[in-house]
Amino acid sequence: MPEIVQLAARRAAVMHAEASTEELPATFARIFPAVHAALTEQGVTDMGHVIAVYHSMDANQMTLSAGIEIGDGVEPSGELELLEMPAGDAVKADHFGPYEELGKTHEQVWQYVQEIGRMPSGGPIERYITDPGAEPDTSKWHTEILLPLQ
Repeated sequence: MPEIVQLAARRAAVMHAEASTEELPATFARIFPAVHAALTEQGVTDMGHVIAVYHSMDANQMTLSAGIEIGDGVEPSGELELLEMPAGDAVKADHFGPYEELGKTHEQVWQYVQEIGRMPSGGPIERYITDPGAEPDTSKWHTEILLPLQ
């Protein structure tokens, strides 16, 4: 069930991409390891969860940033860019299950935003809590969906 939460400011090292829904798995499979490798090469050990931030979406194409949360003292370099996410109210929903079913939880978030009469201040954020490489049971995969509010 979606709820309003207070988000702390967050930072992430990201790469930008455009992808269709069908291309998302391959896009993430390319970006997430590349960001991790680049941060590791820079000697970064202060890494958090893997995230995706959707800047624009339509029926066929999305523009997004994908990467890894980083601590305050980390400055990404090279092909990585810094994405700063401000503190503030957000709608949060926890999704448990395979990524192919995330759309249902996104719909619940958007419906809740309409019900409470608030406006988003940016696109949705997916924060991948469970590492699929460590947990083969897709029903246990936990993803937070966050939608920052004005």
